Amino acid sequence: MKRVLVIVVTYNGMTWLDRCIGSVVADGQSEPAMTADLFVVDNDSTDGSADYVEGHFPGVKLTRSAENLGFSKANNLGFEYAMNKGYDYVYLLNQDAWLAPGALETLVSAADSHPEYAVLSPLQYQDGFEELDRLFKKDKTPPAAHWLVPTAAIRKIGLFNEELFPLYGQDDDWCNRARYHGYEVGVVPEARAVHDRAQRKEAKEKIIDRNYRIGSLVRLCDINRPLWERFLYVCLFTAVKTAKYVSFLPLKHYISICKALPSVRKCRRHAI
Repeated sequence: MKRVLVIVVTYNGMTWLDRCIGSVVADGQSEPAMTADLFVVDNDSTDGSADYVEGHFPGVKLTRSAENLGFSKANNLGFEYAMNKGYDYVYLLNQDAWLAPGALETLVSAADSHPEYAVLSPLQYQDGFEELDRLFKKDKTPPAAHWLVPTAAIRKIGLFNEELFPLYGQDDDWCNRARYHGYEVGVVPEARAVHDRAQRKEAKEKIIDRNYRIGSLVRLCDINRPLWERFLYVCLFTAVKTAKYVSFLPLKHYISICKALPSVRKCRRHAI
């Protein structure tokens, strides 16, 4: 019987907690081929999320942080717990996401049959299962809102990069490192899940930061390509994004990216 640790990082997530955690509790109790335990890290929520989890889901391993650790550091706590406790897999589940019945067992079965995959994701839909999540349709790497990862792969590839990617970009970076080590990243179409962010609006500044600054750092850290090639790409990327967004903010971010090059080199060395 396979043991899965489902990691949920919460921050003011009361809107989704019943559907998110409830979907795991239901699957873990009904599937005889696996056990699914929950590891919740609350990033200092102010809406009572941690108290709600503790009161309504007593079987959950709950860690209350005194500060907002971000996505990478909080999930790394779960990675380390899973490796120390001998789990076969971890499942990264966003607080605003939930699984369709049977999805987790389907993913585990596929992973058992295909150990060459470091990440397997279900099809990620908008709420209602009528349309695919917009970023899932666009990205080559399935968003880490729904990831099944073998702990053996974590031991080989390492944890999320907390220094360069505390909140965004860690999924793309980790998949680049996985591919360097000979792993594949894929989707299991028979498994379905929801990532409920269809109506979310973001400020232009935040979009530029994520799409340009963090995207540039991911490209520079990509150990599968030489650094000089990646840097030339980022220079061109800067010009394109400056024109696209009609903003000098990419140029400002470009300076911070150049200052981060020592950390980029360290990241690339550690990935080997």
